[in-house]
Amino acid sequence: MIFNSEDIKLGSFPDNWYEEYKLPRVTKILSFIDSEGLIDWANRMGRCGKDNKEILKNAGDYGTKTHTAIEKFLKYQEEPVDRIIAFDSFKKWYNDVWTKNNITILGQEETLFAKGLFAGTYDLLLNINGKVYLMDFKTSNHVGYKYCMQLAAYRYMLRERKNLEIDGAIVLQVDKNKPKYTEYFLDLSKESDRLYMEDCERAMIMLTMLYHEVYWLKNNFPF
Repeated sequence: MIFNSEDIKLGSFPDNWYEEYKLPRVTKILSFIDSEGLIDWANRMGRCGKDNKEILKNAGDYGTKTHTAIEKFLKYQEEPVDRIIAFDSFKKWYNDVWTKNNITILGQEETLFAKGLFAGTYDLLLNINGKVYLMDFKTSNHVGYKYCMQLAAYRYMLRERKNLEIDGAIVLQVDKNKPKYTEYFLDLSKESDRLYMEDCERAMIMLTMLYHEVYWLKNNFPF
C-alpha cells in the first residue's frame, strides 16, 4: 500500500490501524535520517576498539532505567534502589521547578497513534500554571532538531486522537555524570516557536510518507 496526503486529509484509515497494521514508532521513523553521522560514529568507535552496538545498547538501557525511575517517582513517590545520576538530575529539576509552580499531571507514558502514519509514547503531559505542556526526558549528551520533530509528532497525535492543543513543549536533558539539567523550551504563544513546531510537524509527516513508500518498495521487490 502506498500512502498519499489525500489519505491523511480524508482520515480514511480505521481506528484500529495501530493494532492491525503495527504502525512504526516515531523514533523508528526518525532513525531513517542522519544515518551518515551514525555510520561515522560507529567507525570511530571501531577504530578505538569499542563495540558500537554495545555502547548503543547500554545507552538505551540507561535511558529506559531513567524513564522508569521518573515514572515511578511521579506516580508513587518511589525512588530507585540503585543510584541513577540522571534521575538525581531530574530530582534537581523537580525541586527547582515543580515544587515552586502549580503543576498537575495530565498524562504519563501514554501511547498514541495517528491514522496511516505513526505511533509513539510521550513521556509527560503537564498543566503548568494553567497551560498545557508536552515534556520529553533525554539522557543523551546532545539535543538536536530531531527531538523537536518527535515532540511535533506527539503534538499531532494529541490533536488527532484527543482534540487537545498544547501551549508549549519542553525537552529536559538530564545529565548522566552529575546532578544537573538543561531545559529546552518551545513557547507556542511565540510566533517563531510556533512556526518552528509547525515546520517540524510538516517535516515529520513528509518523512513518514517517505518511510512508508520505501517500506512498501522493500517488501514488494520484484526480483
